[in-house]
Amino acid sequence: MIDPPATRTPVGLAAGGEVPTDLLRVADLDPGALSRILELAGRMKQEPLGWRRSLDGAVLGCIFEKPSTRTRTSLAIAAHRLGMQALVMNRDELQLGHGETVEDTARVLSGYLDAIAIRTFAHEVVERMAAAAEVPVINALTDTHHPCQSLADLLALTEHFGGLTGLTAAFVGDGRSNTCNSFLAACAASGMHLAIASPACYTTDEDLLAEARAVMAVTGGSVRLTTEPAEAVRGAQAVYAEVWVSMDKRDKPHERAERAERLARYRVDGALLAQAGPDAVAMHCLPAVRDEEITSEVLDGPRSLVWRQAANRLPTAQAVLHTLLTGWA
Repeated sequence: MIDPPATRTPVGLAAGGEVPTDLLRVADLDPGALSRILELAGRMKQEPLGWRRSLDGAVLGCIFEKPSTRTRTSLAIAAHRLGMQALVMNRDELQLGHGETVEDTARVLSGYLDAIAIRTFAHEVVERMAAAAEVPVINALTDTHHPCQSLADLLALTEHFGGLTGLTAAFVGDGRSNTCNSFLAACAASGMHLAIASPACYTTDEDLLAEARAVMAVTGGSVRLTTEPAEAVRGAQAVYAEVWVSMDKRDKPHERAERAERLARYRVDGALLAQAGPDAVAMHCLPAVRDEEITSEVLDGPRSLVWRQAANRLPTAQAVLHTLLTGWA
């Protein structure tokens, strides 16, 4: 087992750049900690094998209750590049899927693993896992938060614009989605300005907004809400689209049809992107339903940052694993 870093803080906002015990939400990282993880991710991207002995012999357990391409692959390769082994498990392969509690599973796995990543539905599950586990827990996606994606988003923006403070972004679509929730917290911690355009029925959670605004009062960022996509993107340097119906729910035709109708005018196409700043980039967390929430013209166009976002899932996962297990060493 790898000895944990000497300085750790409980789940919640890490103070003064300290290493959090777990990564369940972007808000678990204060601005200093977030900045240090992004800086480390940038170095790891440039020298991916430079840390291959840092966690030699450690094991990462990955529990997936939802399908995954980017998260599953990036975590496994990130672990390998640190000298770790990644053990990928699905719910049905564990007693977790046959009546064992989340807490009992966490306690048992803590005796075998050095870290746990879990991709599940209710955010409460990862909170319970983290509360009972004796090793770091990483949220690999829940219905409410997607911190691993937002770290990759910020690294891509940093690489493209040279920094984050003062950048203006627009999120267009479902303001209650896990990606929007995490991107909001990421913008808050990095001092960005965010406009969220969504139908009134998909307005961002008030508690998350209040939490973000409290952080923005310190970092200099801001957030505003609108129901008008054109208003949100006007002057934005980055325009973020996201799938309207998550892939694991696309077998529900009634829900899909209802959401598609409500979100139809929130499609990010060439005309909407043109209303943003002249150098604005398009973002998407993937997977994408082409020509639904984003057009192929934009997704594959010269202003697309999407593929860099996807590629950055790897160095940011590597930086998160290294940070949670070794601190800032």
